[in-house]
Amino acid sequence: MFISLLVIVTTTLLACDKTHQLPTTPVFTSRVLTQSTPFVSPKGEYVTRQEHYHTFRIPGMTVTQNGTILAFAEGRRGFGNDPRRDRAAPIDLVMRKSIDNGQTWQPMVVLESGFHSAGNLFDFADPTPVYDQITGVVFLFYGQWPDVGPTTPIHGQSTDAKAGNQVVWVRSSSDNGETWSNRRQIIYPDEPHETSDGLYWRHAEPGPGSGIQLQWQNLNEQLNGRLVVPAKRSGSITPDGESNVTQLPFVYYSDDHGKNWRIGNVTPGPEADEDEVVELKDGRILLDARQNKGSFRRRHLSSDGGITWGPDRSDSISITPVDTSLIRYDDNRILFSGPRGENGLNRNSITIWTSYDEGETFRDPIKLNDGFAAYSVMQRLADGSLGILVETSSDTDEGSDLKDDSYGAITFYRLDMSEAE
Repeated sequence: MFISLLVIVTTTLLACDKTHQLPTTPVFTSRVLTQSTPFVSPKGEYVTRQEHYHTFRIPGMTVTQNGTILAFAEGRRGFGNDPRRDRAAPIDLVMRKSIDNGQTWQPMVVLESGFHSAGNLFDFADPTPVYDQITGVVFLFYGQWPDVGPTTPIHGQSTDAKAGNQVVWVRSSSDNGETWSNRRQIIYPDEPHETSDGLYWRHAEPGPGSGIQLQWQNLNEQLNGRLVVPAKRSGSITPDGESNVTQLPFVYYSDDHGKNWRIGNVTPGPEADEDEVVELKDGRILLDARQNKGSFRRRHLSSDGGITWGPDRSDSISITPVDTSLIRYDDNRILFSGPRGENGLNRNSITIWTSYDEGETFRDPIKLNDGFAAYSVMQRLADGSLGILVETSSDTDEGSDLKDDSYGAITFYRLDMSEAE
């Protein structure tokens, strides 16, 4: 069921500075927002049937040149838990399309079924698309995990279900998501002699969210057109066991329009997880990552197109550990989205902040909803408005009986940014 609503969003203009202080006098304005719900989670009892789901989670999104919105998600069975947690409950990779700026959505398509041949069960996760504006091809990165397994995957990249390894796949579409290529495995370096940090890599999972294509490389023009997909890895001193495992972000990148994909170095720390990237007008890449500790995001800069990263930079927005979104909306504005929280830092009140100084500071928070909100991904739409997919409660669907239930839906908001000039 899809709904399209007109609501008024109250925006509190609270500028954040480097000392984490806020002005005492808020300024209010209004924004007009439309809303639809491409993914509604059925919930209920433990799900193991192939044609049924318990929860939809982990949104990814891109917009093609003709304005088609491709929205991706994980179709989770069991009780809707993360990969490797629910037995006999494989996770599918699913997609919905919109050709009218998110007002309506075409029927759901299963791109990758967790039920594989010979009774093998997999969990497919973290859909992360990137669109090549030059060739018109969409690339979709995603991970494969064993249906049930240890917290840290077993070292190796075998596609055999019994091996217990994490695997990275990529598919592509040259017709706005109508058809997709066969999946192709992305082999990442996982031995100490070939990794940038001298550790055994146990997984190298993409995103989730979306990737970018470089276009501001005036000092190194050969990097223009590079596709960059954010990712994160776990690494350990030994190839097995749970001890000494660290998590750090890195990126996959391609300089030949997706024919070959390479792996950049991990960030220098501190530890961090799910991440996003945006290109600055001076050609540097800003990486924003979910913190493993504390209340502030981890942010790093790259001056070589994502191959190496500088030290962690201070941030000014307190936010709960969660996957967020970071995009360039236009030449003058970079947008950041995440749950602002209610009565403390938690997964509530999805909010968009704006940077007018190339990611140095973010201000003017726009709150889009009250109540539960978690992962998000933003894209500029063909008509110039802003689209954002957000994990929300099921009360976004007027026909739902699951009011105020966390992870009850993935909601699409469309914001007219002309009123935010």
